[in-house]
Amino acid sequence: MEYQSEQALEELRAFVAVVDAQGFRAAARATRGRKATLSRRVQDLETRLGVPLLVRTTRSMRLTEEGRAYFEHASRALASARDAESVVLSAKATPRGVLRVMTAAALASSVLDEVVMRYLAKHPHVRVVLHTTERRLDMVREGFDLAVWGGPLEDSSLVARRLGVASGGYFASPRYLARRSAPESPDDLAAHDLVTITKGHGTTEWTFVAGGKEKRIAIRPRLVVNDVELAVRAGVAGMGIAPAPMSIAEPYVAKKKLVQVLREWTPPGVDIHAVFPPGGALVPKTRAFVDLLQERFGGAARKSVRHPTP
Repeated sequence: MEYQSEQALEELRAFVAVVDAQGFRAAARATRGRKATLSRRVQDLETRLGVPLLVRTTRSMRLTEEGRAYFEHASRALASARDAESVVLSAKATPRGVLRVMTAAALASSVLDEVVMRYLAKHPHVRVVLHTTERRLDMVREGFDLAVWGGPLEDSSLVARRLGVASGGYFASPRYLARRSAPESPDDLAAHDLVTITKGHGTTEWTFVAGGKEKRIAIRPRLVVNDVELAVRAGVAGMGIAPAPMSIAEPYVAKKKLVQVLREWTPPGVDIHAVFPPGGALVPKTRAFVDLLQERFGGAARKSVRHPTP
């Protein structure tokens, strides 16, 4: 039975090679095999299937209708087999080279402190370029291997793997709250000093949840910064209420330098995804980094072929 399976596979490979090369002689050169061997295998295949797959003349060769259908399926089967072998061989390879990663500033600290440091220590043959940006660049055009993004994903030709959920909140220092009573609802923010993170100026919005529905509140910040670390530092300094990811705010909360406000109004966390070009996750240096991201964010992996072009 095993011999028959191997024989059928050789016949399939021979047939696909002949069709791809558009002839037995050319297929023999391409495969470094013998024309007579290829011819015999194709004949054996036709005999086993009971239908002609090729119409041969002294000057030409063409597929029959059955041959065309068989070729389409056979080509896909061989491609799948090659992909399976690539996955196994890739899994055994050592990560090496330069890994270019981009991520949002709000995620950069977690990615650097808890993933990049472990990655570099574990894989001595790689270098990492970590780029933070608030604008989702075209990662293929810009030459990035991987992006780590939070929030909704749009349609794209890239691939995304869900890593987990990142939550955030609104924070102020105990010193600030001693001067100004903590807001009891988002509407109370109009009477508070606010720090916001944006590249624009003037009025902006913060998002809350009321009765299970999203509620957007227009705010007029006293301080506008374009970096989440600056916003947290401003909050610690007592300059007002600031939004921040939990991963950045938690150490300050633990040291009682920040207090979370409007907790019951805070939206649930956003999905975090690793994003890469098709086939990118099979490259050892990328696969190893994604594995560590998965451990950090603790989500169940699920792939999607629809997501935003960073």
